[in-house]
Amino acid sequence: MRSACPQGLTRFLPNVNPYTLRPDQTIDDFLDEKIADLENMILQTGADKVAAFIAEPILCFGGVIVPPHGYHQRCLEICRKYDVLYISDEVVTGFGRLGHWFASEDVFGIQPDIITCAKGMTSGYVSMGACIISDRLIADVSRDNGQNATFSNGFTYSGHPVSAAAGLKTIEIKERDGVLEHVRAITPLFKERLQALADFPLVGDARGMGLVGCVECVADAEADNLLDLDKSVGAMIDHHCQENGLILRPIINMCVFSPPLIITEGELNEMFDILEKGIRLATDDLTRQGVFKT
Repeated sequence: MRSACPQGLTRFLPNVNPYTLRPDQTIDDFLDEKIADLENMILQTGADKVAAFIAEPILCFGGVIVPPHGYHQRCLEICRKYDVLYISDEVVTGFGRLGHWFASEDVFGIQPDIITCAKGMTSGYVSMGACIISDRLIADVSRDNGQNATFSNGFTYSGHPVSAAAGLKTIEIKERDGVLEHVRAITPLFKERLQALADFPLVGDARGMGLVGCVECVADAEADNLLDLDKSVGAMIDHHCQENGLILRPIINMCVFSPPLIITEGELNEMFDILEKGIRLATDDLTRQGVFKT
């Protein structure tokens, strides 16, 4: 969320990860608390000073954090109440990662004012990003009070022909080969194998949607805070997985994975088999060190 207040341009809201629920807290209470965080921040800052609320449908870099059901819809209601723009960052979730071109409306039931996207537009072959502006917002700047005004925006590489060609061909191939339909068809298996990881003593949480997932590990399940030892767990698992042919993205005590959209059932099972082996080997390492506790 951005504002023009003197303390700085950006305000950050508290964690929306349901994994952080207090023992005495229900998911509904947690959701209410997160919505109150947004509204209180707007009121504290001053609604007239808040330009926009920016959110990823799934907070991927933070560890594939999936907010509680209904979070985005209620955040949009708060934004409409205070005339704050809603910007959906779909750099990761757009172009098929959750089985749809965009996740905002098809998965989370919202129509944001602006969608930002990149990566999947060209399948990463060349760089390309885009800002998609809603009809509602375009209408706001195109009415009578917008006459004789100019909205000018551009970058050195805007409309680059090579990137545009790669983007168009990527869309063509995804439509031709039914890639989005394939993602939706294979997602149940991904979800089943992902949830099974929660059975490992080292794993505190296994979460994700579509074809993006994360395992969050804790070396000491009884500790209130993240221990220094915990911070190396992600790298330990990644090391063992790489030795067996699987590359993960270790983030402190987490491992994030987002396989190709065209992954087959056999390849998906192989991926999770290696990941399970990596978790077991990391658990063995910690146990031999005499520091793993459950």
